[in-house]
Formats: sequence, C-alpha cells, structure tokens
Amino acid sequence: MRDIQPPARFSAGTAILVVFGVIAAEMAIEALLTRAVQFGALLGLLPASANGPEAEPTLLIATKLLGTALVADWALRRNGESWQAAGRPGFAPAHLVLALLPVVAGITIFLSELDNVMRAVLPAFLMEQLDFAPDLDALVNTSWQGPVLAVVIAPLTEELVFRGLILRGLLGRWRPAIAITASAALFAATHLNPAQAPVAMLLGLVLGWVYVRTRSIGLCMAGHALNNAATYVTDFPFEVPGFNWVPEDAEVIFHPWWFNAAGALLFCGGLWWIHRHTPFAAPWLRPAAKVPVAPEPPVLAPPPLAVGGCQTVTAGESAGSMSGDLGQLVTSLAQRARAASFTLATTPRAAKDAALLRLAALLEESTAELLAANARDLASPEAAALTAAARDRLTLNEDRLRHLAESVRQVAALPDPVGAVLEETTPANGLRLRKVRVPIGVIGIIYESRPNVTIDCAVLCLKSGNAAVLRGGKECFHTNLALAALVQRALAAAGLPADAVQLVPTTDRAALATLLKLNDLIHCIIPRGGEGLIRHVAENSTIPVIKHYKGVCFVYVDAAADLAMAEAVTVNAKVARPSACNAAEQLLVHRSVADRFLPAVGRALAARGVELRCDPAAAAILAREGVAAAAAGPADFTAEFLGLVLAVRVVDSLDEAVATINRDGSGHSDAIITADGTAARRFLAEVDSAAVFWNASTRFNDGFEFGFGAEIGISTDRLHARGPMGLPELCSYKYLVEGTGQIRG
Repeated sequence: MRDIQPPARFSAGTAILVVFGVIAAEMAIEALLTRAVQFGALLGLLPASANGPEAEPTLLIATKLLGTALVADWALRRNGESWQAAGRPGFAPAHLVLALLPVVAGITIFLSELDNVMRAVLPAFLMEQLDFAPDLDALVNTSWQGPVLAVVIAPLTEELVFRGLILRGLLGRWRPAIAITASAALFAATHLNPAQAPVAMLLGLVLGWVYVRTRSIGLCMAGHALNNAATYVTDFPFEVPGFNWVPEDAEVIFHPWWFNAAGALLFCGGLWWIHRHTPFAAPWLRPAAKVPVAPEPPVLAPPPLAVGGCQTVTAGESAGSMSGDLGQLVTSLAQRARAASFTLATTPRAAKDAALLRLAALLEESTAELLAANARDLASPEAAALTAAARDRLTLNEDRLRHLAESVRQVAALPDPVGAVLEETTPANGLRLRKVRVPIGVIGIIYESRPNVTIDCAVLCLKSGNAAVLRGGKECFHTNLALAALVQRALAAAGLPADAVQLVPTTDRAALATLLKLNDLIHCIIPRGGEGLIRHVAENSTIPVIKHYKGVCFVYVDAAADLAMAEAVTVNAKVARPSACNAAEQLLVHRSVADRFLPAVGRALAARGVELRCDPAAAAILAREGVAAAAAGPADFTAEFLGLVLAVRVVDSLDEAVATINRDGSGHSDAIITADGTAARRFLAEVDSAAVFWNASTRFNDGFEFGFGAEIGISTDRLHARGPMGLPELCSYKYLVEGTGQIRG
C-alpha cells in the first residue's frame, strides 16, 4: 500500500472555495434537475408524482452525488492527483469499525447532556429555534430515501470533501491539530443549523483524528455512517433521566453522573482502541517550515574531490579511467557521509519516516526499471560465474520487490530508537545521569551479490540516524546503482541530505582497500557475503568489524519428536530458500527414531531435489528403504552448502547432539524438534548460537520475521551485537549529565 501524500498545500481560502464550490454545484444541479423533472412530467415522460414533495429526497441524493463528484474531480485534477489520493477505502484490522461504536455512543450521550444544558440556560422560544435537527422526524419517516441519504450518501460525500480533500490539503500547510480543527469547523458551518453545529464539530474532530491516524477515508465514512444511523435508534431497553425519559413535572433534568461517566469512558475507550491498533504507518509530509530541509553538508578538510552522489561508473572501469584518484573519491564519499551523519543524528522521526515511505512507493513504482537493471547484471560474465545459490541471491522479481517495499514500511512503523533513555540515575553527588541511545555515526557495508542489502542497510541506517557508505559486488553493480538512486531520491523528497546514503561507484578493489582504512570517518564496518569476503575485511580493516560469518545451521530431531512436525520443519528449513544463511545445512537424528524418521524425510527431501550426504548409520537406513544418498566426507559435516545439499548424521543422545552442534556449527541458527520440554530447555540453554529454536524452522532467524522490519545482517559475533541486527543494534549510547553547579573536590 502506497503512502498517501497531502495535495499541494491547501490554504484556508482554497478550503473555503471547495466548500462553497460544493454548495454552489449542488444548488445549480438541483435547479437543473428540478427543471428537467418538471419538463418531463409536463410532457408525460415522467409520472406526476416525480414532481411532488415525496420525490425531493431522491432529488437531493442525486444532487449531492453529482455536486460532490464534480468539485472533487476538479480539486484533484488541479493538483495532478487521482481519486485514490483522497485516502484508502479499506482499513486494517477490520475490527477498527467496531471501535467506532463506543465513540458514537459517547458522542450521543454528550450531545444529549449538552441539549439539557442549553434548555436550562436558554429561553424556551430560543430553544425552539435551536432545537437539535428539527426536521429529523420527517427524514426518519421517509420510506427509503431518508435512511439512504443519512447513512450512505452524506458520509460518502461529506467525508470525501472534508477529510479526503480539505483536511488532507490543510495538512500540507498546517500542523495536524490545527488542520483537524479548521476542517471540523468548516464541516460544522456547512450544516447551516446552529443546533447541529456541536454534533458536526465533535464528529469532525473525531473523524479528522481518525483520518490522520489511519489514512483511511473508508473508516471515516464508516464512523460517519454509524453516527447518522444512531439517530434511527429510538427504542432503548432502559430509561435514563434526561436522556430518554423526563418527568412530566420537570422542565429540565440532567443525566445521572454515572451515565455521563459511562459516556466519557465509551468515547475515550473507542479512541484508545483505534490508537492502540493503528500505529502510524507514516508521518504526514508538511512544508519545510515544519520539517526543515537540511542544507548541503559541509565538506570536511582536506577538500575532497567534487563528487555528487553516486556517479554512474561501469564495473569495468579502473582507477585510471575515473576523474581523480580512487583514494580521493572514496575519502570524499566518507567525508560527505560523516558530515551528513551530524544532520541525521538530530533529524526528527517524521522526516526519517517520510523518506522511508517515499522509498517504499518508489520501489513499487520503479519495478520495470529495477528489473531491467537486474537483468543487465544477470547477463554479465560475473553473474554467469556464480553458483546457483549466489545467482538466486542476485535475482530480483516482482514478489521480492514487493517484499522489499513492505520491509521498508515496517521499518518506518517501528519506534525511533534514537533518544531512548536506557538508564537514569542520580548518584550521591546530585548529578542527574541519563544513558541515552544515539547513532553510531557512519557505517560501511561491504556485500556481494545481494541487492536487497542495498535497501535493508540503507533504511535501517537511516531510521537509526546513521549515514551509510555501501560497497556492493561487481556482479550486482547496475542493480545497486538503480536502488541507491531511489534511496537518494527519497532522501531529497523528505528534505534530508542525499549524502546520508552513498554507493561507492566502482568495484575496483583499490576502493575497498581505502575504505577499510578510513577509521577517522567511518565508525563501523559490516561485511555481508561469503566467508572469504568476511575474513578479508576483518583482516584488513582498521575500523571495528561486526562479522556475519557462515551459517552452518542444524536441525536436531530428538527421541521425543513429533515426526510429522519434524519432517515439515526439516523440509522447510532446507528448501524454503536454500541460498539463505539461515537455511539448514545439517540434520541430526536421534538413533531411537532414525529408522522411522529418515526414510520419510529422505523421500520428502529427494522429491524437492535435495542431495543427502550421510554418515554410515544414516546411509544404511536410507539404503534399506531405497532412498538415494551419498556418503559424506569429513568436510561435509562443517559445510555451508547454500544449495540443495544436506548432511545427515545419527546421534545417540541429546548430549551428543549439543556437543556436535557446538563443535561443527557456526553459532548461527539451530533447532530442536521434540515434545520433551526438559530436553528442549537444555538444548536452548546449552547450544551456543545466536538463535536457538524449539519446534520451529531455522528460517525464522531473520529481521523481518522477528518484527524488526529488516535486518542489516545476522551477527555471529558476541560484541557488540548478536543475531539479527535491527535498529537498536545500530546504535551506541552516550551519557547526558545535568548538574546544579557541582565541582569535584
């Protein structure tokens, strides 16, 4: 779902023009339709009743629909927008509409008491003129047109105008609270009935908040419809003084206190329900005065080579073919990233989330261009030399791009980690100490044939307030360039420095050598790729490195395992995406269940094209059952295959399984399948890995699956992060110390 942007800054005058435009259009259409009906009745083309008072509600329905449609179409076209820009027709979760029921009930109680107050303080003759909805009875008693007009047509047309056009337009210029209040006041004023003004004003405020919170015009229409439908409820199973019962000898009586309290609780409870279940998907983009456009970051000394963003340099170009020296180029990128990092460190969440949501939309809008760039990479000699697993990681398709866009939206919806107070103490000296989460600064990411890393790392660094310098592999060069360009477009759209995310525009190894030595500009290096790349980076970097070594992941099927579950988990862990680092590479089976389990899982894996490499015990069992298997060599039992190959061993005990995993695994992701809680808890405690699973696939060791939105990698280190690295892991902390003049003796 794409983010809904406000139109081109409605001024108050434009909003009033829209309102009067709707009124004028309805009056003109009503006059034309009335004349047309009269003429049709005169010619005998329409029955005489078509010109009677009973037809007026039908005429009003047509008038409101046509008038609203004409003005809305004009306003949207004026801003170059489609009808979808007014808001989402749907909403999720579906139970949000139920939250509007207590809100409407609370409004009804409040307005009833307000009516009682007005009757108590205003003269009777004036109340007759201001009575709430004096023509409501006539509307209720209309056969079908009245309910349709009140419950369907009015919510449809009025929400489109006052929320989808006016409020959304005012949000482009004003703060949400002011924009909501102004649109609600216009909504109340157009009812042309002083008695209905409190109803419309309160309803406008509530629905305006709902619209800002959810972006759903459909939910606003549902709330408006429920409010109007409540006027048709006349029979209550109880009597409440001042609400639906007034003693004959009393002119005015107020509600009991408990009834008003119940109304307040219903109203607040319904709003809390909506607030609780609709976390902000995106901030509303406001003008530069509210989200300041950052100036171009200053250039740090020494003066860098003039390089703007990511230059399009082909992968085959060498340092000699580039303008200037490679060392100067990479240093320039790092200097600009460092300057941008100071801006990002204090950028409010609204601006960061705006950039992320714009990026998600760009990923969906640019599918054709991204797939074309990816096809160019896939056709290169470098891609042809890749293994099947690496080629799979390189490949983009529409589903993967949709998943990528959704992961960006999930990151935008996550809380901002920057500024979170981790600890707060006041020692004996009276100083106030706060340990506050802050960005690391500039993060360098080195990766191979994984274009999704460009987006995952960029958005996580941006959300956590870090600048990023990305250096991808030559086999993914054109895809990375296209993705990095989208990131920089999104940053610029949100008024943030484009230098906050930069791609090194060459794959020359000399650039990497320079990058790894810039410890005064880059604060952390994260390599993503094969073991060879990670070791090269770790051995040559003067910058701290968070290592994401290979994933030699185990599934252990215990003696007490549910064998059907064990088969399903094993197959998923191996074949769901065998090129992923969290895919199972090793299968351990307890000897007591091996005869029953191995033939079944062997057939299931073979049917999915998996080659089994077995120890003698496992091979003998599979051979008896006619399941193909190969003898494993010693290297197979510590291998990360990253393909459709699985090593299989039979073990005699849980102790042997744990010892085997701790010896031969990589500390990445390991799982036990068992119904024995004691065995499972021992496994979870004793296996020394970043993530340990009980009755679940190792494929869940993933930032997206853990609810992080995306991950910058899965660390197998112990310092400073371990497992999927989300937003908190991309932050450091500092101490904020406040005193009252203390000095140290």
